[in-house]
Amino acid sequence: MSLESPLRRIACAVAAMRGWRRWLLAALLGAGAGFAMPPWYVFPLMVVGLVGLLWLIDGTRVPEVEEADAAPPRQRPYRRSFGDGLLWGLGYFAVGSLWIIEAFSVPPADFVALGPPIVGGLAVVLAIFVGLSCLSWTWLVRRRPRLGQGWLRVLLFAVLLAAFEWLRGHVFTGYPWNPFGHVWAFAAVTLQPAAWFGVYGLSALTVALLTLPAALSDGRGRAVLIVGVLLLLPFVAAAPRVLLAAPSPNTGPMLRLVQPNIPQSEKWLWEMRDRHLAKMLDMSTADRPADLRHVIWPETAVPFLLAQSPDYLRTVATVAPADGYLLVGAPRGAMTVDEARVISPGSARPQWNSLHAVDGKGFIRATYDKIHLVPLGEYLPLRHYYAFLADTIGRGSFEAGLERRTMRLPGLPPVGVIICYEAIFPAAVVDPLDRPDWILNVTNDSWFGASSGPYQHMVSARLRAVEEGLPLVRVANTGISAIIDRFGRVEAQLGMEKTGIIDHNLPPPGPATPFARFGDWSFLALLLLLALPGVYLANRN
Repeated sequence: MSLESPLRRIACAVAAMRGWRRWLLAALLGAGAGFAMPPWYVFPLMVVGLVGLLWLIDGTRVPEVEEADAAPPRQRPYRRSFGDGLLWGLGYFAVGSLWIIEAFSVPPADFVALGPPIVGGLAVVLAIFVGLSCLSWTWLVRRRPRLGQGWLRVLLFAVLLAAFEWLRGHVFTGYPWNPFGHVWAFAAVTLQPAAWFGVYGLSALTVALLTLPAALSDGRGRAVLIVGVLLLLPFVAAAPRVLLAAPSPNTGPMLRLVQPNIPQSEKWLWEMRDRHLAKMLDMSTADRPADLRHVIWPETAVPFLLAQSPDYLRTVATVAPADGYLLVGAPRGAMTVDEARVISPGSARPQWNSLHAVDGKGFIRATYDKIHLVPLGEYLPLRHYYAFLADTIGRGSFEAGLERRTMRLPGLPPVGVIICYEAIFPAAVVDPLDRPDWILNVTNDSWFGASSGPYQHMVSARLRAVEEGLPLVRVANTGISAIIDRFGRVEAQLGMEKTGIIDHNLPPPGPATPFARFGDWSFLALLLLLALPGVYLANRN
């Protein structure tokens, strides 16, 4: 029995659905696709979700005469297509953002009731990009009907979803969380096309490949097979990068990663600062290898202004190895020691979320200030227009760092530092004019407990290593801390909510990847390549 016939019946039934059943199906398909992301990796749900979405909007591609309703006939297909994408995206991003609710549950949890509506609101905003991609698809195929046929409509669907995903990662400071390319993160080998096209290019290939079964409902199985083989070529061609790569040699400097596992509810308590500091000091000095070169603490490991606290600065400097450094996250600000007792981002004095390189003599030799801050978490957008409100609710803003630059110090391999949230942004983690030898990502994911958030954040860090062809060291307060090589392979790891250390040699860097050289231009080249068959065939006489 041919597969075409049952698939066609299903496709037609999905496209013809109306009312609440259609809305519910779209939301469920998106939610299911969300569970294909880390840490669940239910891969088939992404295939079902993407194929189902394309079949839903298939019903909007052909001008038709419908029963009268409130909207003019010309508007109905666009409204329906946008609604399908919006509801699909709502389900997808709601599942992918559930971890944010954990932050509102951290004691004293005064605003715990705000968690669900904020996650829902965020999901709606992000879903708009999926809705717009579906609307654009309908608009194009209704003007060029050939684009809506067979595998051509799949390629157009992939190009538009990836293009709007790129847009989501850039407008209003961007939020590229859970791009479709992350579905492959269960294995390093399947991430390798990101070295050529970045994660957005990986998303384009992913959507095209996983949605291709939708074209089987139109028959032409041989054409679909050929297109599938062509879409697999980048994965096959990139696989030898990691499959033929030798294990990392143990010749790099020895690093100690300290994961203190301090609960977020206790982290900022001034009366517990000495206890937390003593814990990290003990972990930094216990059973040290003779060749240890550098010790690394996570984001805001010292939750006060270290540079304005000379006694504490001398104390933490004792763990810096000879001719090495302690790399420590701490706020930085123009404050006196007394003012440094309480972090108050609403203060008129500027403050930064920073990382210091401290030598054994107690001197801060270099500092990196976080550039890409978290909206509403680390700064209030347009805060100058409602400063009174910031004071009322007790939230204010850190200042953004001025530039991304490579930290260069004697005895320390040149390093590009990124702090927490900055790890999710492709092509924005190193100075392209001064390429480092490795990337250091310090973070504090303790706000989110053992939810899906830290796992998804970790995958973003792995993709940055693949894209740049550089090893990445991730040091987290409560996990996940890891040493990742330039192929995205995890060489050492300390899991969630565990207290411990990682002693490991820094893996070597690789040559600049095509994506490191050309950035998003390589992604644009891939989109043009995927769009080319449609452009050619749609304009044939």
